[in-house]
Amino acid sequence: MAEWNNIMVCVTGQKTCDKLIARGMERKENADIQVVHCVETGRNFMGSPFEGDAVEYLFTAAQLAGAELILLRADDVEDALVNYAETKHINTIIMGASPSNGSDKESMEVRLQRRLPKVEFDIVR
Repeated sequence: MAEWNNIMVCVTGQKTCDKLIARGMERKENADIQVVHCVETGRNFMGSPFEGDAVEYLFTAAQLAGAELILLRADDVEDALVNYAETKHINTIIMGASPSNGSDKESMEVRLQRRLPKVEFDIVR
């Protein structure tokens, strides 16, 4: 029998959430999927004047996938995602590739991978 897997799908306010949630569905066998959207304290969840519609869309997409939607607010998004992954015993994180902005700053996925070395990362491009 396969080991149980806890999958965290990290989504942003973009419509790419469908692609990320679909990847989670592909890996759903023996897994709990949690769709997580985290924003900095004081910012809109979806960065849109149509916030309610965007959250409802995300909730529906997660529900159709049999996943739980988690909305987090935190002063530090990276810390919040690491804490959530550790607390919920996440084995796999699915997320989109951070856009390269040409700076020397490390991408979010690289920083998360360093802080969560036992977690498998599936970066969707």
